[in-house]
Amino acid sequence: MTIPDRNHFIYLIFVFLLIFSSILLYANSLNAPFIFDDFNSIVKNTPEIQIKELTFSELKEAAFNSQGKHRPLANLTLAVNYYFGGKNTFGYHMVNIFIHILTGVFLFFLFLAILKIPVLIKGGSEAEKEKMFWPGWIAFVSALIWMIHPLQTNAVTYIVQRMSSLSAMFFILSMLLYIHGRTLMRQRRLGVSVCFFSGCFFSGICAVASKENAATLPLFIFLFEWFFMQDLRSIKLRTILVGGLISVAIFWGMALFFLGAHPVDRILAGYGHYGFNLSERVLTEFRVVAYYFSLMVFPHPDRLMLDYDYPISHSFIDPGTTVISALMVLLVFFTAVYSAKKHRLLAFCFLWFLGNLVIESSVIGIEIIYEHRLYLPSMMIFLLLTYAGYKTIPFKWARGAVVVAVLLTLSFWTYQRNQVWRSDVGFWKDCARKSPNDARPLQNIAYSLQQKDLHEEAVAYYRQSLDLEKDPGAFYNMGISLSKIGYHLEAVTAFNQAVELNYDATDMYGKLAYELTMMGAFEGALKNYQHAIGVDPDNQKAKDDLNALSAFLRRCRTPATCLLKLSKQYPENPELQFKMAYLREGERKIKNAISGYQKVLTLMPESDRQLYLMTLNHLATCFLMIGDMDQAMPLFLKGASLSPADYKFHYQLAALYSYKGDADAAFSWLEKAVDKGFSDPDRFESDTRFNGVRDEPRFKRLKNTMGTRSE
Repeated sequence: MTIPDRNHFIYLIFVFLLIFSSILLYANSLNAPFIFDDFNSIVKNTPEIQIKELTFSELKEAAFNSQGKHRPLANLTLAVNYYFGGKNTFGYHMVNIFIHILTGVFLFFLFLAILKIPVLIKGGSEAEKEKMFWPGWIAFVSALIWMIHPLQTNAVTYIVQRMSSLSAMFFILSMLLYIHGRTLMRQRRLGVSVCFFSGCFFSGICAVASKENAATLPLFIFLFEWFFMQDLRSIKLRTILVGGLISVAIFWGMALFFLGAHPVDRILAGYGHYGFNLSERVLTEFRVVAYYFSLMVFPHPDRLMLDYDYPISHSFIDPGTTVISALMVLLVFFTAVYSAKKHRLLAFCFLWFLGNLVIESSVIGIEIIYEHRLYLPSMMIFLLLTYAGYKTIPFKWARGAVVVAVLLTLSFWTYQRNQVWRSDVGFWKDCARKSPNDARPLQNIAYSLQQKDLHEEAVAYYRQSLDLEKDPGAFYNMGISLSKIGYHLEAVTAFNQAVELNYDATDMYGKLAYELTMMGAFEGALKNYQHAIGVDPDNQKAKDDLNALSAFLRRCRTPATCLLKLSKQYPENPELQFKMAYLREGERKIKNAISGYQKVLTLMPESDRQLYLMTLNHLATCFLMIGDMDQAMPLFLKGASLSPADYKFHYQLAALYSYKGDADAAFSWLEKAVDKGFSDPDRFESDTRFNGVRDEPRFKRLKNTMGTRSE
């Protein structure tokens, strides 16, 4: 690329400042952990990426057979990173920052090349051009603003979004090489221009091989040619037809490569995973594009996040901002079209922004909004804003003050945002704070805590997420954490919920079988081990565990003997002790059962844990069996206190107070029981403990309420 001698040194300084600023602002993210899709693409479920040797076969496997098989170049870089650094994130971040730096440097020279095109600087004396419009400064400030902008953290600090930044880097390089190739062609240096055009083609292939959205590159090369090289001259019909046929061929070729033989089906298939349909997505994207623009102008860290809980548009007036956003997007588009002759740069920048969003912000069934999608589209908007500011602000000192203020503000915000990325738990807590009604950030907090063996905290967050959304994966992962802390009954409940929601983890039935074994539910354990092997015949662990359990049961012969033997082997396991007490209760050995249930309570802290509440209920019931209401009453009261939503304790308290003749207390507890969901009028009618209050109107009213609910 040709750089005037008198500016050569200054441009080198600009490049140094671009490099230095990126290193300075991203240095605090070098040890940031894997986040979200990093796990699926690098850490687990991707053996192809985790190469052991730098051989052609392993690199080919990583490039074309890992999860993102249509992004082979990005996959290749991740695989090489894994080879040298394994699961240490430092090397991944170093590569991401290096890609960002190269992209920024290429962008600076692209801006410079565009601003030096004759159609943008024609008219006026050379002195006026030098005084009023020096392309180098505008190109530098524009590229620097883009590089240090907080929005870019989602494409740079988020490791797996190297796919976006790598694609953008080759996209910009391809454009830059094309411009210099055309310039050389005009100078009739055809041999050298062919080299630049070859580099343009190769870079374009690399861009598409990094991420599919680079498929818009031919469109923008055409737009650049028409806007800046052809000066928007009328194009001959023959040229239009040939160009149209070539464009259609390229478009369908890429569609077939990325989407297969049935591209429409592939596009629509994605909608099955999300809570919106095609029309809702298209309508919502109008608002998303408007929101994207607001983020470019005001990217305060409190507005930035990875996982948006973005409200869906159901029509143009629901919500009302949909039609306003749609009109705004259309206005931007038509402004670009109709102002192209007079305001060439504005038109090109607007079309760049909209055109580079069209793949990910239109009909394809993918997530509604992600900030890394702005990495490429935002570039020309920053050039336009800087150019407009330079032309609008009349005084040099004022322009300088505005630039310094903008750069310092953006730098501080980017540093702040990268601080959030330094901790996975802190990162997801930030998301949860900004999207309080979204279950996924809570699930990811829990998962991060789970990876750190903080299982009790993880369970608490899984429960919060499940209050918002009954996700089978959350039930499964919560079951794992519950197992780790010895909550076997709760783990079984969680795994069963995952099964009911059709979760397809191949090891789940083996885990469920183990939990049932630790509860003394041997028959259920055997069935689940057999099911685990049926689902995955290669599950050697399930086979070994099944053989071990079968051998154990053969040695102790009867379930009761086996349970006794296992409970002696694990004396601190409250589930096994509960099962022993429950057997004694079934055998009407009530005193032995009471002793057993009391032992269970000593093995657990007082809590609303499922087993603790069951033990309270059974222990209190055993006291009632021997007529000791004074011992039963405080146990039911404790249960009602620990689990205010559980009607069982409220009902029992109502019955006891009625039996003791305290009608007001009885009806007070009974109303609470009904309010919490008790709706069994037949049981209510047959319970002799309520004989003393049956004639009261309150009794009949509550009975009618229960009858209505049971219907």
